[in-house]
Amino acid sequence: MVNVERISISFPKFLLKEIDEVVKRKGYSSRSELIRDAVRKYVLESNPLDRNEVVSGIIIVVYNPTKESLERMSKLYFEYNKVIKSLNQAYVTTSCGKNAKVEIFVVEGNSKDVSKFYDGISKIDGKIYDKVIIF
Repeated sequence: MVNVERISISFPKFLLKEIDEVVKRKGYSSRSELIRDAVRKYVLESNPLDRNEVVSGIIIVVYNPTKESLERMSKLYFEYNKVIKSLNQAYVTTSCGKNAKVEIFVVEGNSKDVSKFYDGISKIDGKIYDKVIIF
């Protein structure tokens, strides 16, 4: 590994037991590898959208596909098509037995535009879940 610095971290015993179980189940070579992976993911998911620079990322939204929500999503597609690089969508049944639409966007563009697009998505009526990951 290049330029690695050693630090000390304390965990409660119950959490350390959970960490050890994940290490085994997921095939990590060590606790350190799992913790590095988790920290990388956390940092990646914590990237801000207020930098006014070009960013790339993924936006996920799950919502109840009503006429109104589908029309609103359609408007957002056209308004922000310059930042949408790819879209994957599917209809699924939730664990509660309700129909839902899942949309996964790959986005790239000015962080302000990506942020406005995500803000629009996060306000969709009937939204069940949304997430943005910027890298």
